[in-house]
Amino acid sequence: MKKTIIFALVLALVVPSIALAAADFSLGGFIKLDTFWDSSQEGKNMNGFIARNNDPNFHHGRVKFTSQGSRFNLTIKGPKLFGATTTGFIEMDFDNAEAGPNAAGLHAGGAATTASFSYTPRLRHAMFRFNWPETELLLGQYWSMLCEWWPETAQDGPFQATGIPTSRIPQIRVTQKFAGAFTVAALIGDATNNAGARAFSANDTTGESGEMPQIQGKIAYEQDLWGKAAYYGKPTPFTVQLAAGMQRSDFRQNNALLANTFGENGFNLIAVATNNRYLYPWIAMGSMFVPVIPTHSANLAGTAAFQTQWWIGTGVEAFGFAGLASNFFHFSGSDNTWDQELGKRFGGYAQLQYYFTNQWFINTAYAMSRSFGISPGQTDGNVPFAGQRSYAITGADAPSYQHEFDLTLWYRPIQAIKFGIQYAYIRSNWLQNRDAAGNFNAAAVGPTSKFGDAHRVEFVGFFYF
Repeated sequence: MKKTIIFALVLALVVPSIALAAADFSLGGFIKLDTFWDSSQEGKNMNGFIARNNDPNFHHGRVKFTSQGSRFNLTIKGPKLFGATTTGFIEMDFDNAEAGPNAAGLHAGGAATTASFSYTPRLRHAMFRFNWPETELLLGQYWSMLCEWWPETAQDGPFQATGIPTSRIPQIRVTQKFAGAFTVAALIGDATNNAGARAFSANDTTGESGEMPQIQGKIAYEQDLWGKAAYYGKPTPFTVQLAAGMQRSDFRQNNALLANTFGENGFNLIAVATNNRYLYPWIAMGSMFVPVIPTHSANLAGTAAFQTQWWIGTGVEAFGFAGLASNFFHFSGSDNTWDQELGKRFGGYAQLQYYFTNQWFINTAYAMSRSFGISPGQTDGNVPFAGQRSYAITGADAPSYQHEFDLTLWYRPIQAIKFGIQYAYIRSNWLQNRDAAGNFNAAAVGPTSKFGDAHRVEFVGFFYF
């Protein structure tokens, strides 16, 4: 018995050692210094909407320095299995402490973060995959198919409220290449919670309560037709991609949900009675990368590239199906109830990039997103006029559209070092006028505003390892 126990202990120690010996580990990532002046107190990532210009809590300049955008990752190359190479990937960043300012113009983590700059680590990716010559099986948390073509701008998370609905989800994905130039892929993954489905309880996980996974699919064509141009410094051929995704979310019955009627003369607080129903946020997206002035080698000097991406969907905002400002309700007229309607939006971006030399390059980019299919209804006090299509909005506010323009000059003297300086202009338009105290109605005191805009000058430095 004693010998058996000793043998088991030795085996428990030896087997992990054998497994580790069959794997190679490599550390990667970057250190990033980010400093900027902005005119309106928007968040570091510029992934939200800009407060109205008459709000004094937000519209005053500031200067900020941070290394919060730094990341590190670990890549594990494992042994062959079933004829496939195996790899794992884990990535962390520190983007869990700061968001945009709150209603008082203060930033999350203000006092504690300012005292020690101890930003909170966050898990970005944790996945492993099996790769055969033309097939890949991926399991774990990784990018979805909604954010595979990023513009090369200075801020973290560029254009999230416009052209890049960011989505990182735990998933199972299969990718297949065929005919030398085509790729098809499909995934099932975790349904995003709070997809515009305002629930009976604030803790209700609406996506999970839908009892179905999120599904996505894509088809891409990539071919060197007339040469390549740079995408994040890598020579890349002409590529066009179509992607789509959807999920089901459960909206619980609620007899006392407070919302505001979206009337022509202002907002009126009402109690909205709603029935239980399922909602189906979805997105369809097209992306394209075009070498305009191509190269046939690794030399990027004198090359230019154009890339663009456009999407349309319901319940879609900065973080996939997170559903910012998608809580619309319309009066159904039956049983005196209101039916929920996910916000409809479309958006996209276009970027043109030119390399003066292999070290100096410039890009200009424009992005926008806009809601559609909603307009002010007519209300008489707290109830809709008979026969009128009237809306209620939880949270008492919703944006109409957002624009962003970026101009960035980059300098990369060696592969490990990269500097950039950028000017950005952002404008948000809101569905309703509001005064500085947050009032919507016609009796509001002081000037009202329907839009907010922001300017930013930003410097970034990267050290890649």
